[in-house]
Amino acid sequence: MTTTSPRAPRRLGAAAVLAVAALGLTACAGDDAGSAPSASDASSVAPATDAAPASDSSSAASTADGQAAGLTITDPWTKATEEGMTGSFGMLENSSDQDLHIVGVRSELGETVELHEMVSGEDGQMVMQRSPDGFTVPAGGSFELAPGGNHVMFMGLTDPIEPGEDVTYDLELEDGSTLEVTSVVRPFTGASESYHGGESHESEDHADH
Repeated sequence: MTTTSPRAPRRLGAAAVLAVAALGLTACAGDDAGSAPSASDASSVAPATDAAPASDSSSAASTADGQAAGLTITDPWTKATEEGMTGSFGMLENSSDQDLHIVGVRSELGETVELHEMVSGEDGQMVMQRSPDGFTVPAGGSFELAPGGNHVMFMGLTDPIEPGEDVTYDLELEDGSTLEVTSVVRPFTGASESYHGGESHESEDHADH
């Protein structure tokens, strides 16, 4: 009678256990390899993290600058005066492809500084007044600030503004940007118009501005 030896299954069981153990060791080794990327993998990842902030810093720089893009002023100057009022002039130029709207001006000189325009008064005489809409410099064009015309007006001056000095002010644009202007003081006589203002300035003479 043929019989089956019981030892064969035990040998097969032992072999299976060894195979499972070997597979487990291989899996562990694979996990360790995955957690430690090779030098070539690390080098391919590193440049991407360094390059990312480049565009951000460029945007921040242009935003922080705050200067009006495309707007310049040629030959800025301010009329010398003993006290009271004076005007500042020059040629504004716009090299951009969009109209630039100047809505205000600020300066540490005098009590008040405004954008002024020339209009016809009730008696037909040309008078100066605050420009309610500011100045618009057309795209690719220019806008003149001149005695007897549009200009920057300083009022409430208590000290002389003498020839050769510098007068600084900032023109404020509708988009929040500014143009910083440094104008040289010059002697000037001419352009006699009255000032069509309000409140305490209503009766003041605006001559030579």
